[in-house]
Amino acid sequence: MTHDTKRLAEQWALDVEAKARTEAGLAELLSREGARGVSVRDLIERYMQYVGKLKPLGATKSTVLKTLAASELGDKPVTAVTAGVLLDYCNGRRERHGNGAATISQYFTYLRQVFDLAKPVWGVGVTTAPFDEARPVLRKLGLIGQGAERDRRLEGDEYNRLLGWFENYDVTRARGLRMAPVFRYAVAMAARRGEVVSILREDVDRQARTVVVRNRKDPRNKIGNDQVLPLLGEAWDIVEAQLACHDDVRVFPYTEISISACFKRACEVLGIEDLHFHDLRHEGASRLFEAGYSIEQVALVTGHKTWSMLRRYTQLRPASLHGLPAAANLGGQPVVPKEDKKVSGIKRRVWIVKTPDGYLCPLDGDVGFAEAEEDAGHFLSPEEAEGTAELIGGWYEVIRVLVPADSLNRQ
Repeated sequence: MTHDTKRLAEQWALDVEAKARTEAGLAELLSREGARGVSVRDLIERYMQYVGKLKPLGATKSTVLKTLAASELGDKPVTAVTAGVLLDYCNGRRERHGNGAATISQYFTYLRQVFDLAKPVWGVGVTTAPFDEARPVLRKLGLIGQGAERDRRLEGDEYNRLLGWFENYDVTRARGLRMAPVFRYAVAMAARRGEVVSILREDVDRQARTVVVRNRKDPRNKIGNDQVLPLLGEAWDIVEAQLACHDDVRVFPYTEISISACFKRACEVLGIEDLHFHDLRHEGASRLFEAGYSIEQVALVTGHKTWSMLRRYTQLRPASLHGLPAAANLGGQPVVPKEDKKVSGIKRRVWIVKTPDGYLCPLDGDVGFAEAEEDAGHFLSPEEAEGTAELIGGWYEVIRVLVPADSLNRQ
């Protein structure tokens, strides 16, 4: 340490000596010393090694932490991480990478969890104070928060246009990737990209027409979360054709990266805007409901464990209800919409769930964890809140809160 004057140096020495006389002061000095030479990358690596032995981190969290460690922020000493540094990093993720508020929230939350363990576990003298100082500013600027729930479905002739483009690609340009069956299967089974490419030949039951999806995405219990899915509609024919056309151990022996690149290219060429591969999961789930399957039956395919998790994936088209058997039981009476009465200041009672990882909140059709109470997902009954919390497992607390009636954060 350098000082401009001898007086300042002497004063600093006196302060250190005074602190060393008390147990708390000595602990603080040792903690600060423990932070010397420790970078953000070092702390993240310690966290991943320590926590990874206790419970699986999950693919998303591991990827986020590795990205943080490899960034310029990872090079910084842990003692140099201030609210301003965090603001700059979050803003950079939006400007350079195009990340939305929900994605940036995950980076912010996971890094805060790393700093939260620094002092009690490794004696590194840093706290989460910079994060707590930065959070309200980040939220006010819209850099963190819940992302808008997508309700994008295939519109008009988009399905046929995409399928035609993929079929042509498979014949004329494909090198290993056959995109048409991937696309058809993803819609038929409301499947995630990772689930499509991970299905094994040995997990296909020809007699039962089912397939096992291993380690299916789950908020807390992905490892070992194997599920048996019925291959509905054309999904069975697609799988049979795939098994017959190659000898690979996987039914769809392709990579997620190649699928993503091909899908993006098709949308660009066809002029289809704002469509992501994950939107095919929305499309598939909605089609199953429109075909007349019940909530329980659709959940068996999609893997959602509660209606609160599944409902954001259902964007039903009103006209589709006419073809369902229940439509015959309707008396044909016109439905007269009630006029909305605008009343300000009305609040309603909802329930939120607090866990050691944060408050439960919606995240990509499953359940994520938010640091702040205002970002928590809202349940309309304590039973629904408790049911979801029990599915996730571990300690939780259900809390009743009042929120404006028009601002529900639905699970």
